[in-house]
Amino acid sequence: MGWLFGYLVTAPLQKLTRSAHKIATGDLRHRVKIETISTEFAGLASDLNSMTRALQDTVQSLESRVAERTADLERRTLEMENNSRETERRASQLRAVAMVARAISSIQDLQDLLPNIASVISKEFNFYHAGIFLVDDAKEFAVLVASNSEGGQRMLKRNHKLKIGEVGIVGFSAATGQARIALDTGEDAVYFDNPDLPTTRSEMALPLRVGENVIGILDVQSEQTGAFDEEDIELLSIVADQVSIAIQNARQFQAAQKAAEEAEEVYRRYIRSEWRTLEIGRASCRERV
Repeated sequence: MGWLFGYLVTAPLQKLTRSAHKIATGDLRHRVKIETISTEFAGLASDLNSMTRALQDTVQSLESRVAERTADLERRTLEMENNSRETERRASQLRAVAMVARAISSIQDLQDLLPNIASVISKEFNFYHAGIFLVDDAKEFAVLVASNSEGGQRMLKRNHKLKIGEVGIVGFSAATGQARIALDTGEDAVYFDNPDLPTTRSEMALPLRVGENVIGILDVQSEQTGAFDEEDIELLSIVADQVSIAIQNARQFQAAQKAAEEAEEVYRRYIRSEWRTLEIGRASCRERV
């Protein structure tokens, strides 16, 4: 009787001890199962199970909060990295606008100026192709006069030109005086599939204006679909206006230089004519004498 009574007391206690040890080592899914006539041991087992469930819920809640905080931290870190890259990209683009302005102020010859501008735009805006077209005197074709890409160089060698109003985004922009953007060239009906630029996925053509007259087109192309956003368009529009001013200034400078040369030639002819007249007059006077 004494042994049986001792066993009935110690067996549940040992079971509770083993369960407590498992819970203490981190097994929060463990539950105590005691079949005993002792209400004290049954109550203790129930309290231990309740405590374990509460602890498990707390740990799961903490784990969930830690996971959420970790995900939020990763998201914010990614946003900061993206913002940093975007800020750097915008700074590069603004630097390109400033570089174009400096080139315009320091270079008067269009043959040097326009290739310089095309190279700056391509590098700072990260477009693999940038080209500048000028409208011919008959306003029939947009003629490529500057480019940075290998395909563009081949096009320049063969005097590449597009029919205004008929061929491609450049021709459309030259005819209408409106910017034309193809964020996916595969779906744009106006896009001209140029074999010299086979990897183009996005293209933007911006008119170069002097007053109401379209004098040329700034054409940029990217190998990425959807490469242009609103800020790209705004900044490139500023660049297009700068290029228009540069072209007009260079043309006016060349016209003024040509007019000065013509005036100088006329003056020389006048001096030679007057000199001949004076010589003839002197010769006539000598004959009379």
